[in-house]
Amino acid sequence: MMSGGMWHVETFESRVAPGVLEAFFKEELLPYWRSRGFNVKVFVTQYSLGPAQFWLLTELESMGSFDRWPEMAEGEPRGRELMDRAVGMMQNVRASVVRDLEMPGHGR
Repeated sequence: MMSGGMWHVETFESRVAPGVLEAFFKEELLPYWRSRGFNVKVFVTQYSLGPAQFWLLTELESMGSFDRWPEMAEGEPRGRELMDRAVGMMQNVRASVVRDLEMPGHGR
């Protein structure tokens, strides 16, 4: 785990049949991203409680980490193919950057 306590958060809904996007994340996308150096997790809203079906959290070292993401996520043909498939299965995507309030260095 990185020490900054910052996370990039994307929330979204699925465009595909139940279970398809979940299986894609578990079997293909998450293992690929982790092999490329990302600390990433996906959470699924339970019992229709919450504004989005999926929550994708990627840990950030700093805001400058974004500069490396395109190469890490899509820097090879397999990464581009996986990202294209993922985007085609997602809708109503919203993104934020959040920081753990209890981590040292929290502030504006």
